[in-house]
Amino acid sequence: MTQDAINLFEGSAGNTGPSQFTDEHSAKEVLGTEGTVASGRMSLTFAIEMLRRHFGPEVFNHTGTMDLRFLRPVRPGDTITFTGKVTGISREANGSRVSVGIEVKNQRGDTTGVGQGSAIVPNAFLPPEDL
Repeated sequence: MTQDAINLFEGSAGNTGPSQFTDEHSAKEVLGTEGTVASGRMSLTFAIEMLRRHFGPEVFNHTGTMDLRFLRPVRPGDTITFTGKVTGISREANGSRVSVGIEVKNQRGDTTGVGQGSAIVPNAFLPPEDL
């Protein structure tokens, strides 16, 4: 994670003024911390993109869900790793809902976020033995 990446992300969301994400003085005033942090929206975006790539955009963009809880701040200089593990598969009328547990860790092994995502994989995408 770099400060430039945080600034670009905040700018793309239309946030142009100083904030705890882009300005060290604001971070100290708002959060009481030294240095800026990445917004939770940024971690959420990475987690969504991980599932979108796994399920494919056609599936995830139409049926995908994501719930992510932020446990620790992500700061410039951190290396963040997102992992997912299938936690369940349930039949639905138009396919199978595949649930994925999400874990986010920094380079020290600290968990910065946890959550759950899912998408309904259409029957047409499933092997015949799974129908």
